[in-house]
Amino acid sequence: MPATRALSHLAAGLLIAFTLVALSALYWAVVGPNTILRRSDNPRLVEAEASIVRGQIVDRSGVLLAVSERDANRRFPRRVYPHPETSPVTGYASQRYGVGGAEAAYNAILRGDTLPKDIWGELTNTLLHQPQHGSDIRLTLDMGVQETLAGALAGQAGAAVVLAVPSGAVLGLASAPTFDANTLDADWERLRADPGRPFFNRALQGSYQPGGAVQTPLLAAGLLDGQPLETEIAGATMPVNTAGAALTCALRLPELALTLREAYGFACPEPFRQLALDLGPRSVQAAFDMFHFGQPPSLAGFEFQAVSGTDTLEITDDNLEEMALGQGDMVVTPLEMAVMAAAIVNDGNAPQPYLLVETRAPGAAHWEPVQQVRPTTPYATAATARQLQDLMRSAVARGAAINAARPGLDIGGHAALAFSGESTQAWFVGFATLPGLRGVAVAVVLENSRDPGLAADIGGQALAAAHRALTGGE
Repeated sequence: MPATRALSHLAAGLLIAFTLVALSALYWAVVGPNTILRRSDNPRLVEAEASIVRGQIVDRSGVLLAVSERDANRRFPRRVYPHPETSPVTGYASQRYGVGGAEAAYNAILRGDTLPKDIWGELTNTLLHQPQHGSDIRLTLDMGVQETLAGALAGQAGAAVVLAVPSGAVLGLASAPTFDANTLDADWERLRADPGRPFFNRALQGSYQPGGAVQTPLLAAGLLDGQPLETEIAGATMPVNTAGAALTCALRLPELALTLREAYGFACPEPFRQLALDLGPRSVQAAFDMFHFGQPPSLAGFEFQAVSGTDTLEITDDNLEEMALGQGDMVVTPLEMAVMAAAIVNDGNAPQPYLLVETRAPGAAHWEPVQQVRPTTPYATAATARQLQDLMRSAVARGAAINAARPGLDIGGHAALAFSGESTQAWFVGFATLPGLRGVAVAVVLENSRDPGLAADIGGQALAAAHRALTGGE
């Protein structure tokens, strides 16, 4: 009897053990594989990620901006950037530090995650250990314009954006200081500690006091109100004291009487302080709302800075002067100011900025356009926009923006200063016209600079480069 009882216990134990083994096998056969594969420390997953051949990035003319290359000394492909000056746009792709810029914005396309699923193809690639291939992308960026911006901003801290009009295509986007994506892994810690913040994209994320740059929407409000442009204003060049800062004209001028047209050309604050008082808070608020200040545009997929503006701050009698001088709580981004310039040269209609134009599947011979509807946004009437165009041409012909002038080109613009605490920024916002009712727009900001002439010169260089790119050097 004891022997029989012992055998029964043994049989029951074996049955329980077999049941546990069966349940365990069932779990790992049905649920387990996905659990293992999804673990970030799974060597197979890490290897699969590292072996992905990301698609190429090219500019509007096919110039190679990023490519995955293999060599005999590397197990996995490495990302190569032939033109480091495009780093503020292309960004980086690193196994260690992730992705940024266009590499992040269009990551799914470049990895191949958006391609139609081919079960048999995936099975074949798995069995043969073939890596996943991503699609190529073509950007609106023009290498000539980008090189011009990068060279002009070398040694500066600031940003610049160039847009094609009326399309809104981003021809150039630069932020300085910047980084070389080719040496990212080696330089990461140094770059992260750099007080110049090279990873910070000032063109999209920089929040700057507009200062005298707000004179353009104020002038539009003055035009709608019937304010005279040619009547002289006494003491027009006198500084305006506000918040502990003495605001001055963009250029050092003696005490003069100037017309509103001339005051705009030299970005003198006193006449616009008086204009704002004449218009009143409601009209100034309406002018800033009309130009969508405080509602910064963005590039799809890119990080941008949400800024405070007129949509959240009511302009009152108490803050009217400060806001009208661009020294209040309102801040803007360089992309926002470039869109404003694009609206002016486009007869009052602001285009939506965009960067991605075409994709090409692995092994495909032809590019496929990215179909998107990009309606324009009204900023001003055509009549007001054309008046502003003429006033900006005057500022380039005989004002603080004179350094933007280029022989044979129709350029208009506005150069101004902005004061923020102990820091000063120099702005240039302008445009150039092209044949066929086309144009290009630019915004330049230089940090810790009292040289609007330099900002205007950089803007002029960018507009000339964009003119050459879009007209074939005509």
